[in-house]
Amino acid sequence: MVAEVPDRHGPSVHKAGDDRVVARPGAAGDGVGMPQIRGPRAHWALVGALALTIASSPGVLGAPAMSVELRATRDAGAWPTLTAILDRSGATPYRERARVAAVAEFIAAHRHVAKPKAVHARPLVGRNHLWIPSLGIDRSVGFYFCGRTSALANIVYRWGCGGWNNVYLLGHAYGVFKALHDAYTSGRLRKGMVAYYADARGRITRYRVTAWQVVWPWNSAWAMAAQPVPSMTLQTCMGSNSQYRLDVRLVSF
Repeated sequence: MVAEVPDRHGPSVHKAGDDRVVARPGAAGDGVGMPQIRGPRAHWALVGALALTIASSPGVLGAPAMSVELRATRDAGAWPTLTAILDRSGATPYRERARVAAVAEFIAAHRHVAKPKAVHARPLVGRNHLWIPSLGIDRSVGFYFCGRTSALANIVYRWGCGGWNNVYLLGHAYGVFKALHDAYTSGRLRKGMVAYYADARGRITRYRVTAWQVVWPWNSAWAMAAQPVPSMTLQTCMGSNSQYRLDVRLVSF
């Protein structure tokens, strides 16, 4: 179907179902009797004309020019397409750099970013073992009987003198408990740090740091004391001559 829109110099032709408007040419500068388009098509015609004007005028208002394609269909709305019209003029090189940067930023913002793969922690399995993930400690635990006087090897020991509900672990500051020593001296030792201990039957208990002290070796009452709830005590040497002891208390949770 063809709809004719009268104008001063002859009919305009508009095909139903076609968004294009075709008008027969009139005299230059003729503004009286121009065809008026109403409804949704008028909106897209106005936007398209404005975009064409901007695209063809790179210097308008001193702003970089862009071309915009608007697609209007029954099943889709307006879809903007961004392209850059680069001004190669030697007088305005900064414009080209700015427009290239704008396009690169647009592409980066709309680029598909792959979701990071989930990392699953390795399950803790073992017997007589200590883990302190935040300090990188992952050590087997031996047993040191209460009253034994021989020198400690460079392994983590559970000391038999610990009181009820108190898993008392010893280790050298230069070796197996160096990370614990360094955490204290650097100020990284924090309440709430988590540790895991597997007993001789493979039962794993989770603990967190609640307190610590640095004392002379003979001041061991606090470290050895029985506890009202399942607890753990970590001990290592401190000082330039290992003359002090760092005792760290953890409580199960």
